[in-house]
Amino acid sequence: MDAKSNLKSSLLPISCAVIVAGMFMSYVHLAQGGPSVWTFDRIGFFLSPLVLIVSALFLARKSRIGFVLAAIGSALAILWVFGTESRAYRNSWIALNASGNDPVLLSYLGDSLWRIVSIAVSSTTLIWAGTRLFPSTWQIRKRPANQRMWPAIAVSLISILAWFILFVSPYRQPIIVDAVAQELGILHVQKDGLTFHETRVTIYHDSRFFLIRNDRKLLRYSFMERPYEGVLDDDLRAELKAVLGLPELKRTQDKSPRALMARKGEGWYTETSTFAITAFTTENGLSPPDQLVKFFRKLENSPSNKSGPEYVVRDVCLGFCYDPKAGLGYRAENQRCGYGLDRRERCY
Repeated sequence: MDAKSNLKSSLLPISCAVIVAGMFMSYVHLAQGGPSVWTFDRIGFFLSPLVLIVSALFLARKSRIGFVLAAIGSALAILWVFGTESRAYRNSWIALNASGNDPVLLSYLGDSLWRIVSIAVSSTTLIWAGTRLFPSTWQIRKRPANQRMWPAIAVSLISILAWFILFVSPYRQPIIVDAVAQELGILHVQKDGLTFHETRVTIYHDSRFFLIRNDRKLLRYSFMERPYEGVLDDDLRAELKAVLGLPELKRTQDKSPRALMARKGEGWYTETSTFAITAFTTENGLSPPDQLVKFFRKLENSPSNKSGPEYVVRDVCLGFCYDPKAGLGYRAENQRCGYGLDRRERCY
C-alpha cells in the first residue's frame, strides 16, 4: 500500500479513538470521577484510544502492524461496553427511554448515545482491520477481500440491530422502584390507526387515586402524559368495593396482554393487588363489565381531580414495545425483568 492509501486508512482508527475517548469522558462525568477499582476491562477501556492513535501512526508506515493495533484497540472498547451491559439492567437502549422533565436525564441519554455510537464505530473498525489482514488471494466478486469496506459496515449494522432487538423489549425505563401496592388499576385504550388514546387510573388503599392520560403514536420517539390526583369519597369507595367483587375481574391472564393490533380497537385492562391482569378487548371478544366502565367514568369526571404538570415519556422502540402492562404502570426495570433461581436474566 502507498503512503496516500495508508494515510487514508488511518482515518477510521482516529475517528474511533475520538469517539471512544468521548465515551470515556461521559463515563467519568456520570461517575463524578474515575473508577474506584481499576479492573482489567477498565484499564483496557482507558488504553483503547491510545492504542487506536498508535495504530493510526503505524498505518502511515507499516500497515500490517497498524491493522493489528487497530483491531486490539477497538476490541478493548467493545469488551468494556458489553462487560457493563445487561438485558435486564444497565442497558444502553433502555436508558434512551429515560422519561420526565429532569435535566439530569439528558446526561444519561447522552452517555447511552456515546456507548451505542462507540460500539457501532468500534465494531466497524475491528472487522475492517481484521479483513485488511486477509491474504490478497481471498476475493469477493473478483476483488481482494482485504480491499473491501462494505463487509465491515454490513456486519457492524447487523450486530447493532441484533443488540437492539434482544435488549429493547419489553418496554421499561432506566429506574428501579419499590412501589406501594395498589388496590385497583384500570387502563382504557382506544386505538385509531397509529394513535393510542390511553387513560390509566390507579387507586390506593388510602383512597387516593391517580389518573394519567396520553395520546401516544406509533413511529414517535416521545409523547406527553398529564397526571391528575383525587380522593375517593364514601360513595366511590362503596362502588370500588363492588367492582373488586366482580367475578369477571378474577379471570386473569397467565401472560402479559399484547397491544391492540387492529387498525381500530378498544381495550380495558384491570389489575388488583394480586398483580394479575384481566383484559377485555375487541380482539379477544370480551366486553368489560358495565359496573367497571361506569365507575371508571365517574373517576374521570371526579371534581376532586387536581392536574399536575405534563412530562415527557420516551420510547426508543417507537411505540412497538409499549404494551398494556407498561400502560398500567409497569415501567421500571425491576418490574419487567429479574433473575431466576438459576441466576439467569428473565424479562416478562
